[in-house]
Amino acid sequence: MSTPVSTLRGRFCAATVEELRDTSAVRRWTALVDQRLLFPHRGSIEPTEDRLELGTWRCLYPADIRGVSVNYVAEFSRFAAGGTRGGFPSLGNIRNLGAPLILDLASGERLVVLIDYALRSGTNKAASWEPVIRDFLARSH
Repeated sequence: MSTPVSTLRGRFCAATVEELRDTSAVRRWTALVDQRLLFPHRGSIEPTEDRLELGTWRCLYPADIRGVSVNYVAEFSRFAAGGTRGGFPSLGNIRNLGAPLILDLASGERLVVLIDYALRSGTNKAASWEPVIRDFLARSH
């Protein structure tokens, strides 16, 4: 069992870009109220010395990850992140407050991850995780 590299742990919800593309129009509209509805995978996220654990969904090793960023993508845009709360957009559309963590994998897959998503504000903590993932990748090379 690997030991954690930091005390940083969180809750995630995630999808591949392909899963987001295949989301029905009804689900997309419903997700404007709760963005988590777009993301079928959930659990705890934790970096260890040798891998990034995404609950029971994925276990990624440094060689599996080609790039990391915090950004909106066509499949989860600023509009989708902003959603609507009582007819008004949430804070999720301001700057990168709602932007997901994007993991580009060596396999060509792209993962879109919200970390510690807050329903009330529409924000998540992906930006605070980006340097942690970059450190994780740098230590392995």
